Amino acid sequence: MADLSLPQAVTLPNYFSQGDLALPAQILDSEDVPSALSAALNSTLHRERWKYSKTAPVLEGLASAMNLPTIVGGEQAGVQISQAPQQNLSFGFDLSQAPEAFARLCYAQEAVFIHIDKALDAPLEIHHADSTVPVLLSLGANAEATLLENFTGNLQPQNTLWISLAEGSHLKHSRNSLEAAHLHWQYLAVDIGKNADYLLNNHAAGAGLRRQDIHIRVSGQGANAELISAAMISGKLALDQQVTLEHLVANGKSKQVVHNIVADGGKCTFNGRIHIHEGANGTDATLANKNLGLGKNATINTKPELEIYTDDVTCAHGATIGQLSDQELFYLTSRGISPESAQALLSEGFLRQCTQGPLAEAALPILINAIKQEQGA
Repeated sequence: MADLSLPQAVTLPNYFSQGDLALPAQILDSEDVPSALSAALNSTLHRERWKYSKTAPVLEGLASAMNLPTIVGGEQAGVQISQAPQQNLSFGFDLSQAPEAFARLCYAQEAVFIHIDKALDAPLEIHHADSTVPVLLSLGANAEATLLENFTGNLQPQNTLWISLAEGSHLKHSRNSLEAAHLHWQYLAVDIGKNADYLLNNHAAGAGLRRQDIHIRVSGQGANAELISAAMISGKLALDQQVTLEHLVANGKSKQVVHNIVADGGKCTFNGRIHIHEGANGTDATLANKNLGLGKNATINTKPELEIYTDDVTCAHGATIGQLSDQELFYLTSRGISPESAQALLSEGFLRQCTQGPLAEAALPILINAIKQEQGA
């Protein structure tokens, strides 16, 4: 197998050389960047993670033109927005998880830095139109915020977001990725400090290929992470979700609930990995991925993983792949509901369980309409 390579040479942005951000462990100075990225791109772990998606189109687009995202609510007291970090920060950069994301950060040579140092009265909104420069969001100690993200663009958008939560902070994060782009790659990394809380409500539709890479680190004691996700993949479209949730310290909690519907001819991949490090005693982590296929030609790949290096944990994971219940369909049709409407109603109920948060009202009609079109209801 040929080695993967980046489209052009990579250099660190100035804010790294000034020492404002902590570099990945594999990089000590600017001279280490090309070799470290090459090694990470061609590692066994990275190739396995891209097993069901073609890596080349994403790599080719890393150095493409990037727009500034539109930010609404940034004028609130307690919000600082700049193109340089306001203080020394660590975002838990990890080349083993997504070397292409760090390469894109380097290609951009600029980023949007957002720092929140208090409880916000209104949500902070980030609108990504096509490809945008990387965004690095940090919450100070005991800060609280709601973050709303929307993605638009129908060509080959790429979007990357790093989040750092300091001790006692709370972030509710909702995002809608519903436009049928040709190729859409998203990377999200979250580092959760001591007694901090992070909630992600994720709503997605299929695209030519929509790839969602999510890396969440529970790095402070008593921290809590929750991921609730709903997706509808119509025929001939695809969604690839790669989620890694790491527990690095004791007494952390995490919960993942992911519901996906795949229409006849659609393709969905979900790889959810819980990694509990040595010393992370008292961890409580759960993962549930449920998939519903609507037709004989729906393709569903699901792989929940556990990697545990300590004994004192409570951990559970599971995945299901199924079809609509014949008994439930019979019950509805016996009461005068058409077969198409009955299938649409049951599918809608399945997705509603995981369509939550402040963007649910906007996401639900789009997901339901896609279901009805597939069912002919």
